[in-house]
Amino acid sequence: MTPSEPLKVKTIWGKTVLYLREHKNVALHVVCGDITNVELDGNKLVLRTEEQYLYDMISSPENVEEIKKAIAWQGLSLELEIIKLKKDEDLVEEDLTKLSKLGIKFRKV
Repeated sequence: MTPSEPLKVKTIWGKTVLYLREHKNVALHVVCGDITNVELDGNKLVLRTEEQYLYDMISSPENVEEIKKAIAWQGLSLELEIIKLKKDEDLVEEDLTKLSKLGIKFRKV
């Protein structure tokens, strides 16, 4: 990638996943292949997932280091941010809990 080319997040993430496969990090390769919500925010690569198991796997210190190595392998110096998004079901449960605390009675069907 030349300095005049804009960084493309899909290219960066695709090469990251490729690096993991080529370096025989099979489990992390598979997990990262399931991460599709990826963006660049300035000098930061942001990964988002709703799935707890994906979040747990990619956010472990060892795996964060492996992902950073894959980014550095591309000649890039990016920070890494991993975000666990809430699922719709989680948001509904939070709302129901709030309603219960307000004394509103309801019945699940």
